[in-house]
Amino acid sequence: MPPKQKKTKGKPDPVDLNAAAMLRAFRAWRGLSQQQLGKAIGVTFQQIQKYEKGINRMSASTLYRLSRALDVSVIEFFSGLEGVLPDTKHLWLSKDEIKLLKTYRSIREPDAQKHVMKLVETVASYRLDGDD
Repeated sequence: MPPKQKKTKGKPDPVDLNAAAMLRAFRAWRGLSQQQLGKAIGVTFQQIQKYEKGINRMSASTLYRLSRALDVSVIEFFSGLEGVLPDTKHLWLSKDEIKLLKTYRSIREPDAQKHVMKLVETVASYRLDGDD
């Protein structure tokens, strides 16, 4: 049995924060607004905001509805929790990252997507200073 974790009053659990960050990432990846996602699962966009900020916890039924609306597995909301809990700050997407995802998803040709991915990987591996 896992050790008991201390409950810190008023602070969200790191597991809940991870699920919240994953929700925001999946929504952005799908190119949906908070309003569109809220409508798809029967809640307001304000409720989606609260889920994404970790203010309100997501119930099992909510996670299920979100996974269906976002076309991801429920288990993917807990990605990265296999070992040590990650610092969830890095899971938030910047506006440029969201724009990149939306643009990539707008490419309809699989071959073109592969070329774009190869380009991004090449640029990411390139070092300006020449160090290895």
